[in-house]
Parts: sequence; C-alpha cells; structure tokens
Amino acid sequence: MAEHERDTIDESIGASIWRDLRVVLRRMCLVFIPGVTSLSSELRDWELWGNLFICMSLAVILSLESYDQASTVFSIVFIVVWLGSFLITINARLLGAKLSFFQTVCLLGYCIVPLLLASILCLIFNKFLSSALAVVLRFSMVMVAVIWSIVAAGTFMTDAEIPDGKLGLALYPVMLFYLSLGWMILMAFQQYKHPPSQGSGGGSPTPTPAPVMPTGGDSNSTRFQVEMAQY
Repeated sequence: MAEHERDTIDESIGASIWRDLRVVLRRMCLVFIPGVTSLSSELRDWELWGNLFICMSLAVILSLESYDQASTVFSIVFIVVWLGSFLITINARLLGAKLSFFQTVCLLGYCIVPLLLASILCLIFNKFLSSALAVVLRFSMVMVAVIWSIVAAGTFMTDAEIPDGKLGLALYPVMLFYLSLGWMILMAFQQYKHPPSQGSGGGSPTPTPAPVMPTGGDSNSTRFQVEMAQY
C-alpha cells in the first residue's frame, strides 16, 4: 500500500489524468455486462467524474437538438440526472437498504451510459436516414437502452440487502428515472428540425419595396401613364 501511494504521489499530471480516464472507461464498459462483473464491487472506490462526464455529454447532445431552447434543455437534463440520483438513493436508504450513499449515486450515473449511446445513435439516424425510418430506429434504440439501464441498476439494488417486501418500492423510482430520461431523448429528437435559412421557401417572405412617388417634373409623365392605363 505504501509503495502504491508513493507511486501515485510521484506520478505526473498526465499520468494521473490517463489513469482516471481508464477507470472511467472501464466502469462504463462494465455497465454493458450486468450480472457478469460486479459493478458494485468496482465502485467501492467511488468517484463522480464519470457521472459528470456522462451527464454533460447527454445534456450537450440533447441541447444541440433544441437549438431554440438549448440552455433550458441543458439545465433540465442536468437537474434530472443529479436530483433523480439523490432521491433514488435516499429512498433506498429509507427502505433499509445497506448501501453507500455516494456509491449508489455513482452507480446510477454510470448506468445512464446506454442512454448516452442511444442518443448518439439517434443523432446519426436523424442526419443520414429518412424521417420514417429514423423514427422507428430511434424508438427501438431508446427502449433497448432504457431496459438495459434498468437491468444494470436493478442488479445492484437487488444486491443491496433490501428488506423483504420492499424491493419493488426501491426499484420503482429507478424505472421512473430511466424512463424519464428515455422520454426526454425521444422528445428532443422528435422535435428535431433544421433552423430556417435565409432565402429558403420556409423563410419569411421578402418585403415588397414601397413605390416611389414622383416629384417635380415627373408629374406630367405619370399623369399620362395613368390615362393610358385607363384606356
């Protein structure tokens, strides 16, 4: 242990950042194999950098699809992710679950990874596929991601030694949490549209220039043109 601490202290800043990135990437990959590798044991040494990266990435992607309300969408996603994680953890603790508070918050954040991947795929579908096909693929990918996230988080909640008869009460907020995020992804891409460009058919009509009233010597020629038009 002393040698490990000495190596950590003596390592460069770049080595420390790379070490943390590898930990985050490894834990993100573990979400895709729930039940095979214990993510809860991996997260005994919890951290919130991975949660922050996942939350920021999801918020940025959804805000890009809502260019007219980007700041609002970003704030809503950020609040839902963090507030939802805290409320689920508090609910489980009140039900008697034996789990660490920040470890559970960390795990719930990492289990958003399937939804983050689904949002990236939805972005690609909107760019390169027809509207009807993109809708079907978006819905399919988001539903698969929601189920995967619920299973990954539910596996951990099941191992938290929740008293008999209270497991459903602990898992119900988990399902609502990931279903809400999935619904937000679908709504963000459902309202997808390109910003109106100037000169396009869908833009505002070009104003008609106001007629120039003749002055001075042009009055006679104008009167003559009006009389000819009447004939």
